[in-house]
Amino acid sequence: MGLKFRSNQVGPWYTKVNVPVDQGLEGWFTFDTDAKRFFFNRAKGKADALIVGAPVAYPTHGRFKGLVNYLKTSIRETDGQTLIVVGKAAAQIPADASTSGDASSPFYVGNYRGTSVTEGVSGTAYGSSLYHVAASSLTASSCRMNGSGGATSSVRSVGGGEVATDWGIRVMRASSSYALKVQNLTRNTVAVGSDLNARVLSDSVFQIGSGTMAFGGEVDISAVAIYSRVLTDTELNEVATAMRKRMLRLGINV
Repeated sequence: MGLKFRSNQVGPWYTKVNVPVDQGLEGWFTFDTDAKRFFFNRAKGKADALIVGAPVAYPTHGRFKGLVNYLKTSIRETDGQTLIVVGKAAAQIPADASTSGDASSPFYVGNYRGTSVTEGVSGTAYGSSLYHVAASSLTASSCRMNGSGGATSSVRSVGGGEVATDWGIRVMRASSSYALKVQNLTRNTVAVGSDLNARVLSDSVFQIGSGTMAFGGEVDISAVAIYSRVLTDTELNEVATAMRKRMLRLGINV
């Protein structure tokens, strides 16, 4: 199933989309050609993002730099979360890069990090995010209870031939009743966590191309979808099919 566009505005650039799966869709962003349009949220009835700094437009994608050039959405974290991105690291990640993110770490999408808004838990909450901290793995994280009334960052990485600088459809899914799952749909790789502690939610909003700290690398992103629930495998594949059709029109096979 492809994407259908509907808009009362003139031209194709500012059009909302009928996506294959719309339940829980909070953000649908596509990037190419003109950075001035990057702010537009194609999800129907949802607010646009704010452009911070100066992301760079290419014919097939946008280039973002953590902490400098990125998008700040108005989307808040929920217990159930699905993040989907078509993208790649813009440069090789050094072998000595920090496993918790540093100036060379590319960040796709997430709300890392902020302050807990979960009742009974105070202090830092690490959000839900998707990023690279190594050239040969993809990492997802989701904040959860630590068993003693506090919060911890539940993290899972997938390798399986992962090349950070290759295009791919990369995914994270998590909820209190769904263990953290990280996937590269292009490579058909997946890793599943074991932590089923209750989620702890952060007050920070989702950003594209940057966390709120630590991740300062450059990243190339062509599309992002943010859902406020866990998509099923069937639903995820339907969304991926639509994204693949768009990317083929741009000359990229994912």
